[in-house]
Amino acid sequence: MTTFMILIALAAVFFFSAAAFAPPFQIPQLGWYKWFFLFLSSSFIGCLFEMWIVWLDTGILMSRSSLLYGAVSVVWGLGALLMTVALFPLRRYGVWAVFTGGAILGGGFEYLASLFLELAYHRLFWDYSNLPLNLDGRTNLLYAVFWGLAGVVWIYWLTPNLLQLMAKISPKKGQAVASGLAVLFALDVALSAAAFLRMDERSQGEMPSNHLEVMLDVWYDDAAMQQRYQNMTLPLD
Repeated sequence: MTTFMILIALAAVFFFSAAAFAPPFQIPQLGWYKWFFLFLSSSFIGCLFEMWIVWLDTGILMSRSSLLYGAVSVVWGLGALLMTVALFPLRRYGVWAVFTGGAILGGGFEYLASLFLELAYHRLFWDYSNLPLNLDGRTNLLYAVFWGLAGVVWIYWLTPNLLQLMAKISPKKGQAVASGLAVLFALDVALSAAAFLRMDERSQGEMPSNHLEVMLDVWYDDAAMQQRYQNMTLPLD
């Protein structure tokens, strides 16, 4: 039921966004490489932001990266792209509309991402059960407020400034750099997914069946994975 209500709320944001879509309140017309740079930039910024929040709360410098290598939060990156698409038109209705849309989009996307990761890898990558006004421990009101503020900052300040910086780079050079980074990113995603899948197989007592799985067991054993993803836990039955 909660998942259904979240999908309804997300659909409502995109409905109002579509209703507001008209010049000058429209989605930026960008080449693929600029979208990719926006994704990487927001992934990096979001990862650093989460590390800072955890450090303020616990005094521990904890990696919040989604991948084995690099400071990359895929949740923040994809969330920022969703915000770019949905929130730019909502500027027609003012800052509070952008804030509200960002809170719903961010909180809803965080909930769905947590659900997907648990179903795919049988692990919890974050758990807000100890915070008030949480939804199944997957998101909560405080973080929804953070998402709303992030949406305002992203739409009104970060994205325009990032696009100004990108405008100084020639399309040919930008595409070349983006292509190289995209290859590295794809390899990181593939390796991270393989390591998680193998970790899930080990937890079920499955022995390695090929040379790749043997290497994954050596390089990315349970201790190494737990050290990289310190907030990862097994879900409660």
